[in-house]
Amino acid sequence: MAILSALARTVLRGVLPYPDLPRRIRVRRSAHALATGSPLPRDEEQVTGEHFARLALLRLLFLQRETRRAVRMRQREAAALLARTGIETCILGLWCLLVPGAAAKLRASEFKTGAAMLTFLSGTGLISQQLIRQSVSALGEPQKLPPVAAMAEQIDAEIDAKAIIYLYDVAYRPASQYFTHATNSALRRHVTADYGYKSRPANSWVRRAPVRLVDACVGVLAGAIANDLEAPADLFVQYGEDHAKRVLPPLLATIGKGMGRKLRWGGIMAVIKEAAETRAYLAGAAASAAPEEREARLRSMYDSLIDRLDIGDVPPEAINPVVNHFINYTMGEWDSERANELPPPPSATEP
Repeated sequence: MAILSALARTVLRGVLPYPDLPRRIRVRRSAHALATGSPLPRDEEQVTGEHFARLALLRLLFLQRETRRAVRMRQREAAALLARTGIETCILGLWCLLVPGAAAKLRASEFKTGAAMLTFLSGTGLISQQLIRQSVSALGEPQKLPPVAAMAEQIDAEIDAKAIIYLYDVAYRPASQYFTHATNSALRRHVTADYGYKSRPANSWVRRAPVRLVDACVGVLAGAIANDLEAPADLFVQYGEDHAKRVLPPLLATIGKGMGRKLRWGGIMAVIKEAAETRAYLAGAAASAAPEEREARLRSMYDSLIDRLDIGDVPPEAINPVVNHFINYTMGEWDSERANELPPPPSATEP
C-alpha cells in the first residue's frame, strides 16, 4: 500500500498550489545579478564556458517569465514548449560550465549551421551553394553538438547531477513526445475518449507543471554557477529541489485525467473505500491468514480497479506484470514490517 501512498503524494504535490512569490523574487534578483556580474569579453576566443552558462541563465530567467505568462493566459501548448526550451537551456548551460572544451564546441557548432542558414542565398542565383560552404568553412572546422541526453550524461560524469537526469527523464523526454515532435502520442491528443476527433488537443500536462519545471531549472543552473564562483548557493539549490519534486510527468497527468473521467466521483470513492478496507485487513486479520489468502485479497482489489477503468484495449500481458509487481511489493513490505512482531516459527524438535 506504500506504493499507492507515494503515488498519491506525488500527484498531490504536482497538482496543488505552491505559493512561493517572496522566495521567487529573491531568486530571480540574485540569479540576474549572478548572470550579469561580469562583462562579456569582446574577443570571441576569450568567451569561456562560464560566460555561456551566464548567458544561458539570463535566457532561462526570460523563459521563466514567459512560461508564467503563458500559464496565466491558459496557453497550455505554448507553456509546455517554453518549459521544454527552458530545460534544454539549463542543460546546455551546465554542459558549458562543467565539461572541458564545451565552449569551443558550442562556437564551432555555428559553423555547421551557418551554411544551412545561408542556403536561401543560392536560391536567388546571386551566389552558389559551394561558395557559401567555402566562406563558412574559412571561419573554422564545423562541429556538431552532442544530443541533449549525451550532455546530461556528461554533466553527471563531472558532478552528481541527479536533479538534471531526473528532470530530463520526467519532463524533457515526455514534453518532446507530447508537444514538440509529430509523434503517435502527439497526434492522438486530437482523438476523443469515444474515438472521435477534436480540433483542440487534449491537455497532456497539469497546468502548473511547466512553471515548476522552469523554476527548478533556474535554481539548478544558478546554484551550479554560484558553486563554480564560490558564491552562496543554498538559496538556489533549495529552490531548485523544492520545485523539481513538484514537476508531475505528462504521462502520469494523462493517466490521472483518464482515470478521473472513467471512475467519476462515485467510482473514486469506491476505490478509496476498497483500498482502505484492504489496508485494514493487512494490518489486522491478515496476520493469521495464509499468504495465498492475502494475495487473493490484494489481487481482488486491483482487478476491481481495472474493471472500473474499463481498459479493455490494453492486453493482459501488459497489465498483469504491473499488478504482480505491486502485489509482490506489498506482500514483501507486509512481511518485513511485522517480522519482529510475530512469534518465531516452531522448530522441528518441538512437539
